[in-house]
Amino acid sequence: MARGKHKGIQNYTVQESNNLLLGQLGFKELTAAGNTGDGHFVAFYVTGKATSDDCTIEATTHVGDDLTACKFKTNSLVYGPFKKITMSSPTDGDVHVICYYG
Repeated sequence: MARGKHKGIQNYTVQESNNLLLGQLGFKELTAAGNTGDGHFVAFYVTGKATSDDCTIEATTHVGDDLTACKFKTNSLVYGPFKKITMSSPTDGDVHVICYYG
């Protein structure tokens, strides 16, 4: 099968190139109620066993308003200049929050 020459990152759309960059500095996973501790996070992603699962997240930011007890469904991806991310519920481990360093 013939392959075309790849043109590098210019070959991707803005959305695709942003997705390629996400996670390149690593991540911290919250699997139960707890927090990340202080750091520099650029996004968090909520995963779960069912799309109806939700979790309550609070986040402090380096710039702008903080999130206070906001509910998020699974498959939610939230970008921001986060300093600390805290998941307060659920505590059963059905929902995980992947917090990306940046």
